[in-house]
Amino acid sequence: MRTLSSEINAEVVVAIDHLLEGHSKTIPVSIMWLIDEVRQNLGSLMSTDALEMLAVEMATARHLSTVLDRRPKSRRRRATPR
Repeated sequence: MRTLSSEINAEVVVAIDHLLEGHSKTIPVSIMWLIDEVRQNLGSLMSTDALEMLAVEMATARHLSTVLDRRPKSRRRRATPR
């Protein structure tokens, strides 16, 4: 077991563990679904990046397939030469 960063609290770990416990092993886990459930149930202030990393790590530890269905961050457009 690794040490958790100060941003991650135990309630979030327990909530993700509970959600993964009841998840089917044949259907991939939606990472956005996990993040949404944690935010609704706990109102966690953790960053989405930290929640995503924790959820993926916990799902892979259980040998569950995951769906990385988070929308990519918008990127700044480079100035095009005229």
